Amino acid sequence: MRKYILLLLISCIWGSQFFFVALVTSEVGAVTLSLLKAIIGALCLSFISLFLKRENSSTDIKLYVGIVFFEVVLPFILIAQGQKYVSSSIASMLIATVPIITLVLYVIFFKKNVSQFQFVGILLGFLGLIILSWPTQAMNGSGTLLGNVLLLLAAISFALSLILMEKLDDGSPVVHMRNVLWIATIILLPLAFIFERPLLLDINGLQTASIVILGIFHAGIVYMLYNLLIQKEGALFASFSNYIVPVVGVLLGYFILNESLSLQHITGIFIVLCALLLSNKQTIKSD
Repeated sequence: MRKYILLLLISCIWGSQFFFVALVTSEVGAVTLSLLKAIIGALCLSFISLFLKRENSSTDIKLYVGIVFFEVVLPFILIAQGQKYVSSSIASMLIATVPIITLVLYVIFFKKNVSQFQFVGILLGFLGLIILSWPTQAMNGSGTLLGNVLLLLAAISFALSLILMEKLDDGSPVVHMRNVLWIATIILLPLAFIFERPLLLDINGLQTASIVILGIFHAGIVYMLYNLLIQKEGALFASFSNYIVPVVGVLLGYFILNESLSLQHITGIFIVLCALLLSNKQTIKSD
């Protein structure tokens, strides 16, 4: 039961980030926002690590760099370009293929056995997400082949980062993600100055608070919890957060913003939850 609570908590944190991002995107560039989130998240986890027992991580720095590249840098570029050609509805469904891609990578490239329950659960979950997210109105200019390819490549990148996170040693998730976020900061810093003007921000108090919240919770805390879940349950189970985030968004809209909850939404949510329970009937075992 604890793993489901942890997965739901992660999904709730990631699902709520769109509200805070919407408050700052008009004044803060995407690269600068990613940089600020990484810095604040790294500082947050560095502070927490002061209260932990000191440990020496045996993780190769190249693994950290790989996680940063596939989790932060590459998908940022691909999504930013892909969404120029593809509607947000289609983009969300393409990014939500992460569990399916993770499953394929596991079987083909990493030679791991996957139970029939997990296989069916992943496909069923994606079906539920399609039903949940499929737009009820016409999708004008829903995308080009280029946009679809770029977003699928971003999903592949996220899947690879998940598998790389699973290869981290059993050390503290706080330390692992602290290191990842500091490396992300080093990489994003020059990119922000090349493409944007991070020193010329003109933001108010609410926007400043939103950025701090994004950094602490949507970078530092959520990555720590994500790594913890991967350590305990594996990358495939953790990838289900890509299915749960839209569910959380729909439910928050219904309970907080008084948005409508249609039969289409209820059906999609029910299928996703059934798929989640089904997928973890058996665990993945290495050959």
